[in-house]
Amino acid sequence: MKLSSSTKALLIAAGVLVLLFVIGDRFGFRTTSKDPLQYVIELDTSAVVAIRFEDRADARNDFHLMRSGSNWQRTNAPHDSLAASAQAALLLQVFQRIPVKRDMGMIRLLADRYQLTDSTLCRITFTDLDGGERALNLGSSTFAPGKVGSWTYVNLPGEREVYSVEGLLTSTLRVAQP
Repeated sequence: MKLSSSTKALLIAAGVLVLLFVIGDRFGFRTTSKDPLQYVIELDTSAVVAIRFEDRADARNDFHLMRSGSNWQRTNAPHDSLAASAQAALLLQVFQRIPVKRDMGMIRLLADRYQLTDSTLCRITFTDLDGGERALNLGSSTFAPGKVGSWTYVNLPGEREVYSVEGLLTSTLRVAQP
């Protein structure tokens, strides 16, 4: 069986393409893209046993809530804050499921603008019964009149993306002002 030169060229090209796919798969040359987030945080509120808030711009706002049975206790409470159980219930309601409103871009470009640098961000961390942690970096908030409403810029620790989510998430958490 004799192959024409065009058939040989086609077989060689197909072989090179297969070889490139095998090499790419073997050495991990894959795209780093991922599916867009629907929610920045989702919590099983019945499993949360601790809530820690850290305000890197003003440590007077830091607190730690611990659940003991059905009661909550707080350490490092700012003076104007709610009772521990009321504050825990409010935080669990607000942070139970926060949908992404918009993907804003990458943290390196936006950290200063949206107060998501190491010295200006707030971090809220929820710990569950098994010791698993769900954390969220909270940046600046803004408000626009009309149907747009208010939103907060957030980032997941260790991730590069900055998202906007509905609501003024730090309004009740940053009690002390510098």
